[in-house]
Amino acid sequence: MSYAKVADACGLKGITVKTMEETTKAIKQSCEDQKKGITTFIEIILNQELGEPFRRDAMKKPVKVAGINKSDMKPQKSLNG
Repeated sequence: MSYAKVADACGLKGITVKTMEETTKAIKQSCEDQKKGITTFIEIILNQELGEPFRRDAMKKPVKVAGINKSDMKPQKSLNG
């Protein structure tokens, strides 16, 4: 699915960029276009890697790292009384 094409269908100027250089150029052009009343939607596709704060192990089943016992839990006191 192309979000840029959806933007076009909604009456905006939709463009897709795939590099940092294309992104910089698109942002500069969209600023000039906005002065003329043309609103631009920029769809940025740089890579498929999960960056921070996402981790590769985030999609794996959690592992038990420490024993937690219900008897270790204590009731919390409210700050408001």
